Amino acid sequence: MMLTAVGNVIDMLLRRQETITSDDVKALLKRANINISDTDLVKILITLEIYKKIYVKKVKKEGRDVFQISRRR
Repeated sequence: MMLTAVGNVIDMLLRRQETITSDDVKALLKRANINISDTDLVKILITLEIYKKIYVKKVKKEGRDVFQISRRR
């Protein structure tokens, strides 16, 4: 269920922008009252990347890991 919810949020955000961050995804999930840990989000992002839905790149932002997400072409 979480995979579908996060996948739908990512798909909706990527329609508006070319790239998004994991912070954008977490913020939208939080507004929808869906609490997800960073570990679970990373697992879901990796799963979606394996299924070739998205491309994920890890970047450092203020000393912490943030994931940059873009659509596969």
